[in-house]
Amino acid sequence: MSKAGKDSLLGNKIAAGVLAAGLVLWGANRIAHIVVSDEAPEKPAILIAALPSAAPAATAPAGPESVLPLLAKADISKGQAFMQQQCSACHTFDNGGANGVGPNLYGVLGAPMFAHTGFSFSAAVKAKAKGSWDFDKMSDWLYAPNDFAPGTGMSYAGIKNTETRANVIAYLRTLSTRPLPLPTAAEVKAASAAPASAAPAAPAPAAAPVETLAALLTKADPAKGQALFQEQCSACHTITKGGPNGAGPNLYGMVGAKAFSTPGYSFSDAVKSKAGQPWTVETLDAWLKAPMSYAPGTYMAYPGIKNDQTRADMIAYLNQNSDSPAKLP
Repeated sequence: MSKAGKDSLLGNKIAAGVLAAGLVLWGANRIAHIVVSDEAPEKPAILIAALPSAAPAATAPAGPESVLPLLAKADISKGQAFMQQQCSACHTFDNGGANGVGPNLYGVLGAPMFAHTGFSFSAAVKAKAKGSWDFDKMSDWLYAPNDFAPGTGMSYAGIKNTETRANVIAYLRTLSTRPLPLPTAAEVKAASAAPASAAPAAPAPAAAPVETLAALLTKADPAKGQALFQEQCSACHTITKGGPNGAGPNLYGMVGAKAFSTPGYSFSDAVKSKAGQPWTVETLDAWLKAPMSYAPGTYMAYPGIKNDQTRADMIAYLNQNSDSPAKLP
């Protein structure tokens, strides 16, 4: 150091410090490149799955499954038993049999659609009469008559089970002097390969608040009940005082009367266990909602009235047709 107090080597020291700092920085950088590569790896160490795309809307079958693959092995005796139970109240099956509430069904397969001699078909089904009854058309009709021909007078829910529908069609095939030929192997293969058409399922409606039967009866409209009766019940039932029994019993004075006890009418074994009990509005409501659930095996092949208010309207109308109407809420 000089006498003036200045360090003569200060410049050298500063230069040495800068050089040392540069060496440290360079060394650190090289070490970092060795420890952590700056090249992308062939496979990522952590795989992050892509977010799933929106799932397609649920679909529901738009029509019945084909019966063609089942017809060759269908159980004709089961088809016959089913028709005796659910169809004989309105139809006859013997050759030359009379028409009833519905047409005679002998020889129906292979015959022109909705054209049975002596029977008056509704305009709703006449509009669907194209060609003759084949296996596919009969399956579509039996699956849901009201969907096949909206407005049809045949108030029947239909046969949703494919095997049961095949059994019934196999039995209908025997009701002929010249039964339709069974489907060929090629037709069966084509029917098996073709998927049922589908349509997007409708969103479920919001649940409506449940009202009691008493509340529904207070605002019941007998006129609406009468209109429904004429549309869906009058083919099988009369409701005039002293009226005859038909495919179903006369219903005059039903509310408050003994259930399944109409004079001169032969009820099925399925309902006899409930015979003699009074037709209260509650039991009548349960019967009209789902006859086949109320009395499994009943001959009344009617799907029931699912709308609560419509059922109350019907009860109010039935109650009017009596010498002593019950006092409704």
